[in-house]
Amino acid sequence: MIRYITIGLITLLTGMLNSCYEDKGHYKYDWVQEIDLTDVLKDTTVGRGNVLHIEVDLKKRLLDSENETEVANPDDYTFEWKALTGEENVILGTDKDLTDTIWLASGNSYQVNYTVTEKKTGVSWISDFKLNVVEGVKGGFIFMTEDTDRKVDIEIYADDTEGNKIHRTGLLSSSGFPYLSGGANSIAYTNVRAWGGRRLWVATGEASGWLDMPDFSWKDKNMLRMIMLTPQPVSYTMKSMYCLSDQFMYFFTAEGNVHLLTSRGILSADITYVNNRKFQAAPYYGGDNSHAAILFDRDRRRFVSYAMQAGGMVTESCYDIDDNSAIPNSDLLYMQQLSSMNTVAIVKDEDGIYQRCQFSMIRNSTSGSYEGHLDQKEELKGYAAMIEDAEYTVIDKLNGFLYFSIGNKLYTYRKGIDECVEVNLQGVNFDPIVSLNVMAHNDYKANIFVATYSETNKGKVYRLTPESTDSRNLTVEEVIDTEGAVKCITYW
Repeated sequence: MIRYITIGLITLLTGMLNSCYEDKGHYKYDWVQEIDLTDVLKDTTVGRGNVLHIEVDLKKRLLDSENETEVANPDDYTFEWKALTGEENVILGTDKDLTDTIWLASGNSYQVNYTVTEKKTGVSWISDFKLNVVEGVKGGFIFMTEDTDRKVDIEIYADDTEGNKIHRTGLLSSSGFPYLSGGANSIAYTNVRAWGGRRLWVATGEASGWLDMPDFSWKDKNMLRMIMLTPQPVSYTMKSMYCLSDQFMYFFTAEGNVHLLTSRGILSADITYVNNRKFQAAPYYGGDNSHAAILFDRDRRRFVSYAMQAGGMVTESCYDIDDNSAIPNSDLLYMQQLSSMNTVAIVKDEDGIYQRCQFSMIRNSTSGSYEGHLDQKEELKGYAAMIEDAEYTVIDKLNGFLYFSIGNKLYTYRKGIDECVEVNLQGVNFDPIVSLNVMAHNDYKANIFVATYSETNKGKVYRLTPESTDSRNLTVEEVIDTEGAVKCITYW
């Protein structure tokens, strides 16, 4: 019985096959020429921020052949280069060849899939390779820029691992940080384990957060509100930021609130209180890095001091700086910390006299805490009222010289002559000055940085060194071309 069933099935199948073979008019077969991606892509290594360029010789196999190929028309296909990141996959390109600046996190390997799809049939072929991303930059200047609409971005001028200078733009926008509007308020670089290691703190007119370094990468959780002692549904827009050490970092809001980040890695609530009375602080920091901080109370027009303690804490109360009666009811024009840890403040007192005040930290014999102390004050004579008209101000960190800008002119208050004069820079004609900066980095603490911008020449940053005996005389050490108008500078 089984034998006959088998014979019957064979006979039936044979008839079906014959009918299919004979009925050519009713059945049509379109054979797809296979795209040959054999050995097209190989594992490769690229420095983060560098351009990865891969050209593909697109070929398809001839019908009825295993080895012979012919050139394929790219117009007949679509293409996709996709990096598999483990989270959100990244499309690197959609052309036959790949030309893309790689911003994937360094120190990782990624599988990149190259997909070729025939438009006519929808058939796809996929080839993959391993992409190793390494850090191609050792360190350098970080410039925070803004355009005419006050949209913010970041550029770097840095050294690569081979000792070459590189200039890159668009790092903030490419990081995914979404709060790019409202102007460039402040940036700061830190490398503190309690604060998450290497970070670039970013404060725009919309919000404040940080990028993970050295990749300049951002995640949703990288926002200042996420490390607040009492989280609030606000953006925490900071006007200025000052990193003092691995113990303290001060954040100032435009409204006059101050938040302190300590070694505990938590951002404090507003600390601007004296004897439980709230005040609004000017967005400037004075004091030293570990003993005491000096703030300016804009409401009562006075300087106050906070004692800082080991472990990243401040005392619960702050106090008036002694000898404050010597500069009562003053308006603060500018304040800055020097390399010596002394602090210089430029004020206009109640009599309309401009004063240069210098503070240091002394230890209170009774409490044992350090306090701000007014060491000296000096009347600024001549046409010192120019200082009040300054658009940007900075104090040379080594010598304590005062510099300020109006339009495209850079001025200094010349001690001894006691007048505001334009600096001497032979052969240098500034475009409109858009910021003045100094930095604490040991290699550059002797410099002041003048940033200019014009539509014709774009941005420029002049690194200048003042002559120690005459603030008028400066040497141009370096001129750095930038794409945008540089508002803030830091170094990593």
